[in-house]
Amino acid sequence: MNEIWKDIPGFEGRYQASTYGRIRSVDRPVRVTSHGVEAVRMVKGRILRPGKQGTGHLTVVLGREYGSMPVHAAVALTFLGPRPAGKDVCHNDGNPQNNCIENLRYDNRTANILDVYRVGGRWRKLSLEEIREIRELMDQGAVGSEVARQFKVSPSTVSKIKLGGYKSCQLI
Repeated sequence: MNEIWKDIPGFEGRYQASTYGRIRSVDRPVRVTSHGVEAVRMVKGRILRPGKQGTGHLTVVLGREYGSMPVHAAVALTFLGPRPAGKDVCHNDGNPQNNCIENLRYDNRTANILDVYRVGGRWRKLSLEEIREIRELMDQGAVGSEVARQFKVSPSTVSKIKLGGYKSCQLI
């Protein structure tokens, strides 16, 4: 498939996303002032080098006035349209650095979490095995705060797992 570039909605004429999951600035005129003289100069566009978040997701800075934006969000917005309410941008292969359009879709949080588990990753701090362990400990009468300390999570996370409110736990 050939790489296709399109303007990112809201950044038309300034930034584009590609079907390969890359972001670039476009050639554009910029007003500058030097020694009280105002002029217009052309700024050459370039492919932006993304930064990496602690979650593994890539981000790019889209100008001082906007700040940073996750690459997957920019690509999805550009090629899939606005994100529906209550939906996440999901990576089909669970890899937060693979932002090719074929790898992205809108789906619910549970499906997003399961994508990560399917490839052996972790969602937040707990693996599927750790969730099973917590559930077993709680079924055996363990104290929630002690289990939370043991797994280095909050007592509310342990409570959610116990009560089945931890969405991904319902599928285990």
